[in-house]
Amino acid sequence: MAAATKARRKPAAIQTPTPAATPKPALARAPRQAATKTKTKAAATPKRTAKAKTKTPSIPPYRSDGLIRGPLISDTMQALQGWELEASKRANLDRLRQSNSIGAPTQAWLKKVCGAISSRFDPAGRDLPLVLATRTTTGQRHWKPLLLWHLANSDRLLGAGLSWSAQIFSAGGDLLQTDQALAWLEGSGSQDHPEVAAWSEATRKRVAGGLLKAGVDFALLQGKVKRRFTAYYLADEPLLYVLLQALASNRTTAAALADPRWLWFRLPEAELEHRLLLLHQAKVISYYRAGSVVDLKLPASSSEALVQEVWS
Repeated sequence: MAAATKARRKPAAIQTPTPAATPKPALARAPRQAATKTKTKAAATPKRTAKAKTKTPSIPPYRSDGLIRGPLISDTMQALQGWELEASKRANLDRLRQSNSIGAPTQAWLKKVCGAISSRFDPAGRDLPLVLATRTTTGQRHWKPLLLWHLANSDRLLGAGLSWSAQIFSAGGDLLQTDQALAWLEGSGSQDHPEVAAWSEATRKRVAGGLLKAGVDFALLQGKVKRRFTAYYLADEPLLYVLLQALASNRTTAAALADPRWLWFRLPEAELEHRLLLLHQAKVISYYRAGSVVDLKLPASSSEALVQEVWS
């Protein structure tokens, strides 16, 4: 019975396996993705380059008329004496052109003075202490060294020329001539000013002569053809002013004392330190030094404060 039952059972249906879907090879998609990324990078690169080019600041070339026109010592003081600090530079210069408060003999000279002040000074910023100094008796009495400091910082070729002449003096030289200044200008003096090479020979001679004339105007030299070095002395008041300016532009007091710009006034570091010791003995300042550690206390915290709070 059991065997018969087994015989009559229907055979189980055989299920044919459905073929699985053949997956697409992964490599087929990879080239397309890579190509897309490559295109994106290629498209993005020019934009970044264009942006970088846009942000690059342009450096204006040095103009030869800076040294040729001279430092304009008295004209600059008169112009800055009437400077309105609340007004813009353009408004002040427009008012100066209309009023001619400096008493310029001609309109051409007035235009030259206005152009020089516009390019040389920032009365609302770095040169504010100089403007304030014109309104004090002390500032007017020591106007030349104050103007020399600000002008030589603004006119880099003038500053380099003053440093060069100080080196000649330190080496024992007693005079300077235009040919020497011209040779310096065409050599090391023009390294930071490649446009000097494009000037004509006549222009370079005028600039070299203007450099020596500026030395005469600031009482560093004397004479007309052969410029002889003078026995220059920087008084205590402008010395403290310049010291505060040097402290503001150097990271440490020791660096401020070693600032090469002191050579504009023929004050090497050893002589400057001697002057500070004399001021310490006179109880004008407090000065102690041990190696590179310097303890210095001055009568004001900045040159602006010195002019406003100490000078009369």
